[in-house]
Amino acid sequence: LLSLQGGRVVGCAGSDDKVAYLKKIGFDEAFNYKTVTSLDEALRKASPDGYDCFFDNVGGEFANIAINHMKKYGRIAICGAISQYNDTVPQKGPYVQVPMLFKELQMEGFIVSRWNHRREEGLKALLKWVVEGKVKCHEQVTEGFENMPKAFIGMLKGENLGKAIVKV
Repeated sequence: LLSLQGGRVVGCAGSDDKVAYLKKIGFDEAFNYKTVTSLDEALRKASPDGYDCFFDNVGGEFANIAINHMKKYGRIAICGAISQYNDTVPQKGPYVQVPMLFKELQMEGFIVSRWNHRREEGLKALLKWVVEGKVKCHEQVTEGFENMPKAFIGMLKGENLGKAIVKV
């Protein structure tokens, strides 16, 4: 949606196929975070001037590095922390206070249910943009209730492209 407002959009994914898909749907830059030698360098190269917005659903080390690439007054929406969900021992850090303070960043949790009161408005806008080709989406559909565990595990392993859905 940032690109609809003239913003430059950088993304990353865990496979070359997913990176190709990001570029196909209009991302300005995309890279495979599993194959880059340095995440720090990949983020710097993708946007040398830094980032105004960061949508974080990974957390952990990735977020720690990304926050250091934020521009002054940048905004961070935290939608998840999948890198930490299975930790049996809490990770140390990241310690974000220094970049948060000196770059005067805003960080806020983002849970979609907060916006239930605007659901219809959001659906109408998104549907319009999808029909106009401004927003692209992809669903990977798995058939059958009995295949739900396989689809769920595959989604957690990153085997899906786009939204993982089970059709029952």
